[in-house]
Amino acid sequence: MIAQVDEALCRLLRPCLPAGTQIRLDPPKPTWQTESQVRSVELFLFALRGERAAHRCTLSYLVTARAREVAEEHALLDATLNAVFGADPSLRLSLAETDPAQLWTSLGMPARAGFVLLVTADAD
Repeated sequence: MIAQVDEALCRLLRPCLPAGTQIRLDPPKPTWQTESQVRSVELFLFALRGERAAHRCTLSYLVTARAREVAEEHALLDATLNAVFGADPSLRLSLAETDPAQLWTSLGMPARAGFVLLVTADAD
């Protein structure tokens, strides 16, 4: 299920992002601040909640962007939000009310612009 959701999110986002933008599924790490700023949208799966009886799972992704300029990061986040809001309703995507700043703190990193995306998927 996780691999299929990761793949579906990449397929959804890829055509909506500028050419050359990478989509990464890696967890945030402190070396981000010193790495070269490759333009990317980061999707970090950090939580899973399941409903066994319903054979359903909700996956929580921290979505953020990296680029050379903050304005470009914001543009990448905007394109990502537009893709999410324009997605086929059968994908069952929503934004969480979770404050991503707390997640950054728990990872020991300074806060960055981002949001938490919830994806509800049925078990196969």
